[in-house]
Amino acid sequence: MKKILILGAGKSSIYLIDYLVEHAAAEQWEITVGDLTTEFALLKTKGRPSTTAIAFDIKDEAGRHATISAHDLVISMLPAMLHTTIAEDCLLLGKNLVTPSYISPAMKSMDEAVRAKGLIFMNEMGLDPGIDHMSAMQIIDKLQAGGKKITSFRSHCGGLVAPESDTNAWHYKFSWNPRNVILAGQGDGGIKWKEDGEVCEIHYPQLFSSTSPIDLGPDGTYDSYPNRDSLKYILEYHLDNVDTMYRGTLRVPPYCEAWDCLVQLGYTAPTGKTTFVPKTEAIAQLELEDRPEIQYMLEEIGLFDEANFPQEKCPAENLQKLLENKWKMEPADKDLVVMVHEIDYLDGGSKHHIQSSLYLTGKDGEHTAMALTVGLPLAIVTKLILKDQISMRGVLMPKHKEIYEPVMQELEALGVKFKEVVT
Repeated sequence: MKKILILGAGKSSIYLIDYLVEHAAAEQWEITVGDLTTEFALLKTKGRPSTTAIAFDIKDEAGRHATISAHDLVISMLPAMLHTTIAEDCLLLGKNLVTPSYISPAMKSMDEAVRAKGLIFMNEMGLDPGIDHMSAMQIIDKLQAGGKKITSFRSHCGGLVAPESDTNAWHYKFSWNPRNVILAGQGDGGIKWKEDGEVCEIHYPQLFSSTSPIDLGPDGTYDSYPNRDSLKYILEYHLDNVDTMYRGTLRVPPYCEAWDCLVQLGYTAPTGKTTFVPKTEAIAQLELEDRPEIQYMLEEIGLFDEANFPQEKCPAENLQKLLENKWKMEPADKDLVVMVHEIDYLDGGSKHHIQSSLYLTGKDGEHTAMALTVGLPLAIVTKLILKDQISMRGVLMPKHKEIYEPVMQELEALGVKFKEVVT
């Protein structure tokens, strides 16, 4: 009997938990779900066979160690900043670990010790990061194995609202952690990419005015803004001679233009006191006199109501509270996940272009496309690890064929399928 511990039962956990429960009897798994309260964890386990719901306090070291030591594998769905604490415990106690988050420097520093203990710490195993890596490497490895030379790689992903549930001027609702949306593009590291052989670098204040259009025909038109440091994926994806390397985040126009207004007014700052900017002053500062559409978008979220911006909270906290009320997914709402890879390559003397796209709509406000595309890769790789079907050890991301091939194959069988057009 293998014992799985899931820490965190938030928005993205429902498909993960349901998959593991569905396979529990056949695979002889026992599943424990821990959250701040037992009651919250029970909302996802629903008292089903092979499941246990517990209260989990990450600050309780003794209790944390006891809980982790009683399981064979830990899936951390906690905020990314808490993964290091769980990883250190897993290393100490000899437990495998799976997370959907980017590999942090602290996590990466554990690689040698993790390999020495024969463990797997699988990270970046969700949608973005996760499915983006796996679907890209499927194409890249196939092209390179056939002797093709890749000259340009552009990839874009967005968690959006489905057209039938689009009820606001921003064409957006929260299907994942609102805090990450508010702080998008901020933090350590620069915003970098490579375009036609030239390295491009911008700073956060320029991010949402540095967009490029993506036309998917019947699947819609989007704006893509740069997603942090794309340059490191030249090495990760084995694209040493590529002229263009760009990874971006998708939004429906004119979201980025309006969000840029919030940035310029200081409302996305994660620290400091909030300084309210009255409507007349804001319109003049942003030169919006002839932009009624953008004015309306700012008015729609309550940006010009001073009561929404108390000084005792920092700007980002105020904005998050405001938007969580405005952009909440209602029970019947459907979300939308869009992912697009655009790859140019040379085959002999001829040039070719691949557009590989995923367009997936959720079922409702709980069973979202975001939860499905984050949760299923985590669940499938958990199965592979517990069945000892991954030979690699250490701190890993799913760019390797022995990982991405079985995961993508099962995802496709479950309806997560890319459409590929070659010209």
